[in-house]
Amino acid sequence: MRSASRPVNVGVITKLRHHTGGIVLAMVCSAQTFAQSTGANGASSGSSLDPIIVTGARASLATAQGIKRNQAAIVDAVVADDINKLPDFSVTEALQRVTGVQISRDRGEGGVVTIRGLTQMETTLNGREIFTAGWGRNLDFNDIPAEMVSSVNVFKTSSAEQIEGGVGGSIDLRTRRPFDFSGPQAVATVRTIHGSLVGDSKSQYSMLLSNRWTTGKEGKFGILLSLSRQERAWREDQKTAGAPLLRTDLVPGRTVLAPNGTTETASLGARKRTGGSLFLQWQPSDALELYAEGNHAEFRTLQNSYQVYATAPGAGAFVPGSVALFPGTADVQNVTWTNASISTAGAARDTIDRTTQVAVGGSWTRAALTLKTDLSYTKSHNNLFYSALTLNGTAATLTQNLAGSVPGSRVGGTNLLNLGSFATAGMSYASRPFDGDLKTVRLDGEYQMTGDFIDSLVAGVRYAKRHATDTPGQIVFYPAAVPAANAAGLVMVNPVGDFFPGATSIQGFLTGNPSVARNVDALRTALGIAATIPVSNPLGIWDIAEETQSALLMAKIKAATLPLDGNIGLRIVRTRETVTGNQTDPATGGIAPIAIDHAYTDTLPSINLRYQLAPGLYLRGAASKTLTRPDFNQLSPSLTLNPALLIGTAGNPALHPIRADNWDVAIERYIDKTTSVHLTGFVKKVDGFVTTATRPETYNALTYQVSRPQNANTADIKGLEIGYQQFYDFLPDWLRGLGLQANYTYVSSETLDNALGQKMPLQNLSKHSINLIGMLEKGPISARIAYNWRDKFLSGVTTVAGLGALPVYTKAYGWLDASLSYRVSDKISLTLEGLNLLRTRRSSYYGVETRPQSSWINDTQIAASLTVRF
Repeated sequence: MRSASRPVNVGVITKLRHHTGGIVLAMVCSAQTFAQSTGANGASSGSSLDPIIVTGARASLATAQGIKRNQAAIVDAVVADDINKLPDFSVTEALQRVTGVQISRDRGEGGVVTIRGLTQMETTLNGREIFTAGWGRNLDFNDIPAEMVSSVNVFKTSSAEQIEGGVGGSIDLRTRRPFDFSGPQAVATVRTIHGSLVGDSKSQYSMLLSNRWTTGKEGKFGILLSLSRQERAWREDQKTAGAPLLRTDLVPGRTVLAPNGTTETASLGARKRTGGSLFLQWQPSDALELYAEGNHAEFRTLQNSYQVYATAPGAGAFVPGSVALFPGTADVQNVTWTNASISTAGAARDTIDRTTQVAVGGSWTRAALTLKTDLSYTKSHNNLFYSALTLNGTAATLTQNLAGSVPGSRVGGTNLLNLGSFATAGMSYASRPFDGDLKTVRLDGEYQMTGDFIDSLVAGVRYAKRHATDTPGQIVFYPAAVPAANAAGLVMVNPVGDFFPGATSIQGFLTGNPSVARNVDALRTALGIAATIPVSNPLGIWDIAEETQSALLMAKIKAATLPLDGNIGLRIVRTRETVTGNQTDPATGGIAPIAIDHAYTDTLPSINLRYQLAPGLYLRGAASKTLTRPDFNQLSPSLTLNPALLIGTAGNPALHPIRADNWDVAIERYIDKTTSVHLTGFVKKVDGFVTTATRPETYNALTYQVSRPQNANTADIKGLEIGYQQFYDFLPDWLRGLGLQANYTYVSSETLDNALGQKMPLQNLSKHSINLIGMLEKGPISARIAYNWRDKFLSGVTTVAGLGALPVYTKAYGWLDASLSYRVSDKISLTLEGLNLLRTRRSSYYGVETRPQSSWINDTQIAASLTVRF
């Protein structure tokens, strides 16, 4: 919901800016206006707001700085012009440049987002909860084109008005509204982008249309339509050395660790994002405003993968004299295997996310009282389709050399371009659907006080009903192998002839045709496979209905005799989950339905204070309790028992949320409209991370060892964030327009890893990360160059026969993007963009660097765009 703590009387100056992504920033507002409209739930978070009015090319930086300065909570923001000054495809990539935020990489784009090391966050769109259907609860930010949003606000601290659900924090995406503009606006952009590895180009389009009218008795009315369609061709190459194996036959008298073969995969295809927003605003009087909006996003990934997989043979099957160790270790550096098993596969792997949200609401103000209401409905669908055609045979020799920066491999003595070199063919198929929907209604009120300490009182209630399911369930189909001759006419030569440039790889092999694999029934018929595709396993199907009822009371404070303001509040949340599924009947061995209700109540206090030490110098403090509810698949009630082995697996509907106590202290210095520096320290005590535990359970007089997810682990997280931005206007005239944004994040984390049996950092969290953005705004020229770097991090744990659990680390890496824009006239601008300009190689290893795991490379992308204002 949108709200304001009091009627706004600060003027709004609007000036149109052109930029690279097809969105026009036509709101250059006072900091008061932004602070009143950018809370995580659409409500104001501040109480004493300092007016900042700017125009021109730097408006976006000033606006983002104003949001950070004037919120009571600790917030970082990126607004539209900054998002589009760099070649960001999705919101994920815009987030990577925010202090304290780290992202993973997925097919050359941003992947999973973490705030201070935690993926458990609350995601909202215009203050309303939004999500992508699946196991988890949050939005996949990859779904949203960067052109759809006007700002991205990352809330590091919590307040009572924010929707619960973010242990790590909350991220609010805001779209434009017609009243943001002073009059009619029409902007369109077309962009062409080329991938260096995939060798293909695609086009992207976006447009924004907006107008507003004043109609006398009917008041003011506005309508806005925003559309975006992106398509990008991409390629990602991955080389993986097999997990290390203990071998006693390679070096006389020694036990050594050798790689268990190699996997080499070239994946390529297209990613398509479609987004649209329609917003209607009506203000029939100064006291009343009504709105209706709809937002839709669809994200498709179409992927063809060509893979060769070779496995090290058993004892004695190697070339004598070919074995060499890394000096001073027991890790094999080089070996040539004989008669290694080899498989190739051509696979189609396609995914789709589709999310739609509609909402209506309004606000009414009379004297000191403001009331707001919002009703919304969100629906989301996600599906994964996978189908592969495989060929299986034997390679005379397989040589692996791990000495280089990328593991090398080659096959000898076997012609992999001859179908006769393969003995069997096979196929695999999987389908994994998810659906979800959410209905919410919310009512909030704010009453302005006249006291010397409490500025206003805010109270509100919210009811939400969320439904999540994986019905009809995951289908997995692995039929028996058939003679390789059956695949004649269904295979092709691997079309990627330059796999992983600069590395030694297995070149030239037959593989299944992904286009053929997409027609699953036809492929089964052609291979002569009679087995029918099974229905999904009922034990893997779950259906969850979740109701939450919440109430909040918050005081916004402003001391009369001290430069102190902020908020103190309490949010109370009642959660009820109704979980249905199926379980094994211990008596009959059959399948029986099961339904479980589970309810709990949480009390979430919070305080955010801001003290002005001197003009432009602020000291902040914040403390809160937060929660994140378990993922849906972890709540599944399904129970599978194996009477022969007396073991079982199950979900756990009784899981309680992950809960955290949070403390933050920050000092911020604002020098002018676009110059600032800040330092933030934070501590989080997180309790209830979910882990799998095996415990005895008795059914029908038999005791089974049953593995279930349990709330067990705790984590301590602490860190520092440092940020700085400035344009260097004191330089000589020919250098004016140069600027720099820089931030650094240090996060130390520790939690018990049950597999390793010791305390480890949180997975996917780098201890150190840095963002550097060089800026130039001079006349018609606008340029950005951005370097994002993150330190080594724990990316997983794997279990190796004979060795037990091993940590998997990903090495430190950096990512470089840039853009250069030229404003031809007030109506036309041209832009040249580059992504992954360093063609970064990412690499991982098992515990130590002499045991490499995987390496990845992605396209360098070059784009050119034209933006026109009509």
